[in-house]
Amino acid sequence: MVACDVGYLLSQLSLQEKVSLLAGADGWQTQEVARLGIGSLKTTDGPCGARGKSTVDGPTSALLPAPVAQAATWSTKAVRAIGRLLCEEAKTKAAHVLLAPTICCARNPLGGRNFESFSEDPLLSGKLAVEYISGLQESGEVGATVKHFVANEQEEGRFIINVNASERTLREIYLRPFEMTVKSANPPTCVMTAYNCVNGLHMDMNRKLLTETLRNEWGFDGVVMSDWGGTNSMAESLLAGLDLEMPGPAAHRGANLLAHLQKAPDEEILKAIDASCSRVLRLLRGKNLLGLSATEVVESRNRTETSSYTDLDQQLLRSVAADGIVLLKNSKEMLPLTPDKIHGKRVAFIGPNSFHGTPSGGGSSNLNQHYQTHPMEAFKAITASLDIKVDVEHSPGAFSYKYLPLASNEQWHSPRRLPGMQQKHMLRLDFFASTDFSGPILETQYRNSSNIDLSDTAPAGLSEKGDPYSFRLSTTVTPKSSGMHDFGIASVGNARLYVNNDLLIDNYDWFGPAETFYCFGSAEKRGKLYMTAGRSYEVRIDSSSKLSVKPDSNQSDANYVYGIQPSVRFGFLEQLPENPIADALALAQRSDITILVLGLNEDWEGEGHDRTTMSLPGKQDALVQTLLRSVSHPENVVIVNQSGSPVEMDWETEASTIVQAWYGGQEAGNALCDVLIGRVNPSGRLPISWPFKYSDMDFQRFKHTWPGVDGQVDYAEETLVGYRWYLHEGVKPRYWFGYGLGYSTFNISNLETSETTSGWDLTAEVSNTGKTAGQEVVQLYSSLLGGAGVRELRSFEKTGTLAAGEMRTVTLGLEKRGLAHWDGRWITEKGVYLLEVGRNAGDENMLMAEVSVDERLEW
Repeated sequence: MVACDVGYLLSQLSLQEKVSLLAGADGWQTQEVARLGIGSLKTTDGPCGARGKSTVDGPTSALLPAPVAQAATWSTKAVRAIGRLLCEEAKTKAAHVLLAPTICCARNPLGGRNFESFSEDPLLSGKLAVEYISGLQESGEVGATVKHFVANEQEEGRFIINVNASERTLREIYLRPFEMTVKSANPPTCVMTAYNCVNGLHMDMNRKLLTETLRNEWGFDGVVMSDWGGTNSMAESLLAGLDLEMPGPAAHRGANLLAHLQKAPDEEILKAIDASCSRVLRLLRGKNLLGLSATEVVESRNRTETSSYTDLDQQLLRSVAADGIVLLKNSKEMLPLTPDKIHGKRVAFIGPNSFHGTPSGGGSSNLNQHYQTHPMEAFKAITASLDIKVDVEHSPGAFSYKYLPLASNEQWHSPRRLPGMQQKHMLRLDFFASTDFSGPILETQYRNSSNIDLSDTAPAGLSEKGDPYSFRLSTTVTPKSSGMHDFGIASVGNARLYVNNDLLIDNYDWFGPAETFYCFGSAEKRGKLYMTAGRSYEVRIDSSSKLSVKPDSNQSDANYVYGIQPSVRFGFLEQLPENPIADALALAQRSDITILVLGLNEDWEGEGHDRTTMSLPGKQDALVQTLLRSVSHPENVVIVNQSGSPVEMDWETEASTIVQAWYGGQEAGNALCDVLIGRVNPSGRLPISWPFKYSDMDFQRFKHTWPGVDGQVDYAEETLVGYRWYLHEGVKPRYWFGYGLGYSTFNISNLETSETTSGWDLTAEVSNTGKTAGQEVVQLYSSLLGGAGVRELRSFEKTGTLAAGEMRTVTLGLEKRGLAHWDGRWITEKGVYLLEVGRNAGDENMLMAEVSVDERLEW
């Protein structure tokens, strides 16, 4: 059809229409051109599920295991299945492009978004990303977006930080996963640029990387879009190769670009507009958004979001979450908790994450999940289903929140509820076009979350204009207990919280380093109030816009996107026990088994901020030490950690059982208990290195390497990222990259090497020498004999389930190009290479072979 021909459409589009296609129409969609039948394409976050338009309170979505948990499976098959599920999930949100996967490499364990990337290793990251994208794009209905291109390994100062990195460092570590996906059989539909600068240039204006490397060298012909608010220029980004400014309406392009061209027509810019417009049109054609009728064009901007979930989806998420769990220690063989160990016994669930588990980190990963399974309740349900009689009790022991917990649905109710709004009844929001709450109420919303993120849910008439506005939140709370209770608010704009019309918290005109809402909102401000159990209290929050950006940010676009919205997060916490550790110890003493669930949560790991320490927050370490040193049978204490990055474990030598459960998504509780009771033999392996202490690493001593000095961060370690650094420095981490135990044992033997046309095939026999069926991950590393480099991961294979006593032959392929390093181009040096096959990067019992490269090879 002529109406779907990109060349024809390009010739028919006016300059104004072309420019309109190069920026979003709103927060998530592209601009339509009705007269030519060009529809609007919809994008959606994100890394842990297809969210839809609303950050909170929208139609429910599947919350997946965090990408780091997916990577811990070391299973390309599992990750491809996750991609397929995400395709179906994105379709329920009427989305054509998913803003995932994140394939930055975890450079530092404090990175706030490490959990939403796969690994510290570029090969593992790249291979899993290829499978993820292949599954997602298999049907052609939904496209993937690899992000954030490139070197976005930290959140601190992310809008302005300049990454100083050598070409070799970029090529071998940080660009490598992107290159692998772009050169794969099913390359991503889109690439998203990072906020940061690389070697002096903002990534949206980095022609060397966007055009010379990504397009000309690698052959990428899809759409390059900015991160939200990450376009930093009108013309330079366009000339560098940035096709799409997101979100909309345009901050730099649009009317600004048209006015510039009317004053001074520029053939180079006009040519770049045509090139980018062609790429956007090809993307639209691939999603059947060209050649539409007038009605279909309108519908493309207003498609309904829905929810859909099947038993097969549930089984997949539960399986992947369980397969990613890593058994770090089981020296007393306390696990699995088989029926003979727990039947008729008392089991204590202790720890801040034991009753309410943590399914995910925060930021772009946030969504309204279908449901959540929690550790203790899942344990009770599973044991009951198996007819195992067990007495389960709970004590928190410690608390891990950074911000007060969001308001609970059970205690809060909105006043003046309208008919038909019973399902969303917790809070009432009245919106005004003024900043002083004057004038008529323009819109009323009802919500069930006290995280009021208005960046994508403000009334259309207000958010599209971009003018300041206000809202008034009203609700009623009924405390369960009497005592001094805490309220807390964090806001992007000006906010005040009242209880029974008395001002309790004044966060009006706040100033200081931003912290919440993607680093555009204030820190949390708290207030205490004595409250009586069973009595109802009226709570009101008045919030209005103000332009607030982090003081170290000169990024006007991000201010435009987020700063104008008067978003508010408010929390509430009833008075805590006086001595929760003593209460927990008393419960552990009278219990046969203690399951201690610790960790982080979205307060500590999320978009917009990095952690400042590897320590567990609150008094969790004190809780662990008290239990291990004071209970009668410390060997019966099972420690579970939920986090997306390593935490310090000074008590590790005193513990006999440690499980790393990551963020398991909505099936986190079920998956954890499947592993604890032995339904699943843990086969997860660490996709990151686990330090003893943060102070072991150079980052602690050299601030210019993290988080940077004066807006500059130096990647001084160059390619020695993660396990490479430990091997090079001769420092042993607490747990090596690739490490993990199970309930069975395996033997890898009979390594053989055979030459192929492009490299070698290595085969090894893997035998299950234990009594339980399980899976092993076989890892291949290489190094140049006599060279300065350390062993690096070159291939891996998960065996699949082996029955007790079963043997299976595993084949690991290695191409000569896979041995290459960067020196102006990819080079495989002439020489003898040591190939080592084992279970982790520090395995002292590797099987070894040597292969020769007879001449220097270049690519």
